[in-house]
Amino acid sequence: MKSLVFCCVIVNCFVLGLCDVPQCFKLKFGEIACNQDVDVNTVIKTVPGQNGCLSLAKGLELFEKVGKMIGNKFEQLYNEEKQKVADGNMIGRKFEKLYNEEKQKVADGNMIGRKFEKLYNEEKQKVAILNNQISDVTKEMNTCNDFRKITTMRESSVVVQKDYSTPQLKKCGVGMQDINKINDSQITGSSMWDENHGPQYGRLFATRGIKAWCSQNGKVIGQWICVDLKKDIQIIGVVTAGRPPHVYNGLTDLHNQWVSTFTMEYKTDKNKYIIPFLDRTGKLEVFQGNTDMTTPVVNIFRFPITARWFTIKPINYVYSMCMQFDLLVC
Repeated sequence: MKSLVFCCVIVNCFVLGLCDVPQCFKLKFGEIACNQDVDVNTVIKTVPGQNGCLSLAKGLELFEKVGKMIGNKFEQLYNEEKQKVADGNMIGRKFEKLYNEEKQKVADGNMIGRKFEKLYNEEKQKVAILNNQISDVTKEMNTCNDFRKITTMRESSVVVQKDYSTPQLKKCGVGMQDINKINDSQITGSSMWDENHGPQYGRLFATRGIKAWCSQNGKVIGQWICVDLKKDIQIIGVVTAGRPPHVYNGLTDLHNQWVSTFTMEYKTDKNKYIIPFLDRTGKLEVFQGNTDMTTPVVNIFRFPITARWFTIKPINYVYSMCMQFDLLVC
């Protein structure tokens, strides 16, 4: 068995060209078949021990050398294939990483798209709600002190004047006549003549201060007085009066001050837009005000208005821009 292995190694060595088999071995090779049941000693005995023929030690050395060469060759091939597999895995992981990155980008894009779609639908809903209230957008406002606006088209709020008795006015007022219902801080104005002419005194049937609100001397453009009802209340009309006679040091002072025409605006508690009263043509409704100091003038709206803030903006006046007012609920 040992000779068979040795013989196969030598034959392979010779066939592959990895070594140069001595001449004497070539001559004897034909006489001893590789599959012959002989041992190493038999091979050695049949091969003369001169002329550089193989000895047992030489054969074993050659066997070891060839084994290492073949082993190294196979190890090199194995490592090369192993490196190819490793490179393939690395490329695979790289493509997997790129795929996951692109997949994440798509996911992020879808998320952003859904977010913008949500925002779009929310804004669309806001516009729909706003269009149900007004047919054109008005300027934003947060309090009575910010009355910047643009014209809006809305169904006419045509008003009609109507006579009310003093008891009716006291009964139907929203609360301007009672400081316990509407306190001074709820009534604001664009300006005032002085502290005695503040907007808190612009209440119908006022008894404090000079009993009316008067704008600052010389300021006549863009003046206004506003009441914050603290919640939306249905209002059917407005009543105004001039500055009443004032008794000072026992003498009655007749100032002859009142507002003869004015416009109005309102804002609901939840709506962030100011809505002006308009006539049938879409222009600002001009309310007819007072013609003397003491006679209340009532203007009834064409339809009730439910809102929190109501503002009166004087246009024409006599002598000075002074007035009282209240809102009517009946």
